[in-house]
Amino acid sequence: MGPERIVDLAWFARHPVEVAWDLIGCVLCVTRNGDNLAGRIVETEAYAGPADPASHASRLQRARGVMAGSPGTVYVYRSYGIHTIMNVVAHLPGASGAVLLRGLEPIHGIEAMRARRSGVDDGNIGSGPGRIGQALGIRLEDTGIDVRTSQQFALVQGEANAPILSSPRIGISRAKAVRWRFFEAANCHVSRDRRGDVVDRADVYCLIPPPGTEIT
Repeated sequence: MGPERIVDLAWFARHPVEVAWDLIGCVLCVTRNGDNLAGRIVETEAYAGPADPASHASRLQRARGVMAGSPGTVYVYRSYGIHTIMNVVAHLPGASGAVLLRGLEPIHGIEAMRARRSGVDDGNIGSGPGRIGQALGIRLEDTGIDVRTSQQFALVQGEANAPILSSPRIGISRAKAVRWRFFEAANCHVSRDRRGDVVDRADVYCLIPPPGTEIT
């Protein structure tokens, strides 16, 4: 029996830090316009709800609603008016949050991804959230799609290549201390800045501050 699609709501209904770590090694599949595309997730960042100053939920009304929605749904936003950025909603019941996909290792449909990325070398096809959006043809209208049941999007269980490192999140101006970015240490598809600390699954809970704690 091959790897199974993640369909359990409870898998996504956890703190986004847990989901961000567990997504490393999982495979994102996108089917549209006749293309069947797939890639291993090798880099993620977790964002919590309004109490997280770096989160869209802290300042954008649209994001606040989407990130408090059903875990396992897609949240897409446009960055710098150009790039479409894909997140997966993940949070505990009554909370909000999402996981940003930062690095993807292409494994299927690579020719189509190359064409969308204007023939860049394979190491740069999905090495960054904007590049993922372009390679996979992610659209703003994808917001709200449920990856557990959708015919266009699916997340499949996979194996991470140890070690997994954690580091502060990238490209933000607030809450820069929390180490909520996760990535495969040796993978060339990680976006940038491969410095970090090894974090095992058992250590992930130590990265989650107690409820009510200020996120800095």
